[in-house]
Amino acid sequence: MKKLIIINAIIWATVILVSAILFKDNDNWDIFFILIISLSTITNGLLNRQFCKQKQCKIK
Repeated sequence: MKKLIIINAIIWATVILVSAILFKDNDNWDIFFILIISLSTITNGLLNRQFCKQKQCKIK
């Protein structure tokens, strides 16, 4: 599960960097980045929650 969380973080970092390059001249780039960062945060939170439900998490 830890590998899945790391792979997810790498994929989201790549998406954010590529979209920063591609959409830097777009008028709505700020809304797009808020959406991307919030989606990555939600996905990371759900993965961490599932990780903790499997009793592998020491933080409660």
